[in-house]
Amino acid sequence: MYNGAGQYIIAGVDTFSVLYKKWISTHGDYISNQQLSDFLNNTVDRFLLSYGTALNYKSKKLPADYSEKITKNLREMVLGPEFMKDKKIYIDSGGFQISQGAIHTKDMPEFMKMYHQFLTDNYDYYSHAFLLDIPPGPGSEDIFSTWDQVEQLNKESYQMSASMPQKIKDKMIYIHHFRTPSIFKIFSKYLWEDNLAEGYNYFGTGGIVVNAASDLTIPVIVYTIPLASILRYAIQKGLKSFKFHILGGAGFAEVFYHKLFSYHIKQFHNIDVEITYDSSALFKGLIIGRYIPVLTNEKNLIKLDLRSNQLHLRFDNTTINGKAFEVMNDLTEYGFKKLDQSIDSIYDPITDTFSTPAHMYLIAHYLKFYREIEELSTEVVKTIYPLYKSGMVAEFDAACIEFTKKINAGKVTRKQKAKTYSLHKSLKVLESLDEEYNMYLVSKFMTGSDLSYLQSGSSIKF
Repeated sequence: MYNGAGQYIIAGVDTFSVLYKKWISTHGDYISNQQLSDFLNNTVDRFLLSYGTALNYKSKKLPADYSEKITKNLREMVLGPEFMKDKKIYIDSGGFQISQGAIHTKDMPEFMKMYHQFLTDNYDYYSHAFLLDIPPGPGSEDIFSTWDQVEQLNKESYQMSASMPQKIKDKMIYIHHFRTPSIFKIFSKYLWEDNLAEGYNYFGTGGIVVNAASDLTIPVIVYTIPLASILRYAIQKGLKSFKFHILGGAGFAEVFYHKLFSYHIKQFHNIDVEITYDSSALFKGLIIGRYIPVLTNEKNLIKLDLRSNQLHLRFDNTTINGKAFEVMNDLTEYGFKKLDQSIDSIYDPITDTFSTPAHMYLIAHYLKFYREIEELSTEVVKTIYPLYKSGMVAEFDAACIEFTKKINAGKVTRKQKAKTYSLHKSLKVLESLDEEYNMYLVSKFMTGSDLSYLQSGSSIKF
């Protein structure tokens, strides 16, 4: 059993909350509210709710009572299920939905006001909230036609947040974007010239998942670029600790990177950095993909295929079905009732979907597994970091390759090698904190990401 929760944030808190509330109300003999609460407190106790979750992409209308709907949803999750008591709720601003074209341009001023008022009215019901950032995206042609408009709109939103009372700013997460030369320049201006990050101690960045395919050519782990900027800013402001959130970045190898970078920053700059990350991969992988992550007897991480026609296949001296029950019953240390293969089943014979107990246990396994990977990564970092510090580059690279191989089903892929070999240079980026070099990296490797329809000049459309 782990001592405390990790840094993973579960996207889709409404889904999670509803599923477990209904299950415990009808199957209380499997686990109690208090036992589930204790389980979350020692694995994953952070959940993400998006303020943009109820936006309608077809109508693009912004109802006058929009905030009331989200408020009701938020408070039902916080005050409803007993197991959610004292859990950390993060509020996503809905900027992603806007960049996908979810509301009309004319409604942007009202949406910004509504979001900031929502944060004021619900101060006691959330742990943290993201600044309302609105990066250009595939659905934002109606909002932006020039880079000046991108700068003006985001600046207006950031200024609204900057004027909030300090107690609210203490809960907010300042987002620093970087994924194209134009975006890097705009958000660097906010940070260095406009001083819009003043008063925050939780920062973050996005665009990691959307552009993941292009990252093989970049000689560093991409989020070290904005992390280096924020680290440099923190040093200038005299901060001895801060948090940094990565929107996405929840692959198991990435968990290892997070632990390596935070350890390195502490060793080199003597600054404590907690790196958090989120994803909805848990629900997609389990419900759509029908797989769970497990460790083999050789301690290699693989995706265990739980499709019904695969359960009879051999795996680790048992069957896939047997292995699934084995990992589900590992949860008994947290109070979950032990499952019996002769009575319980992974699939409901009538619906051919996961049986309710198996579904709930498998979600819990996912959460416990993230905590396990965090702990494992922390120990590996402590073991291999001396190689880096001693200048043993080849040995350091080899050790990183060996570990990432283990959490990649025992395989060494081109993508894994490219990203792992970039770790050494990434650590150097976090040492030098050279803004000019980071701009060089963005300009050289991310220029193609600048949206072609955005030009120079012009003002906001409203």
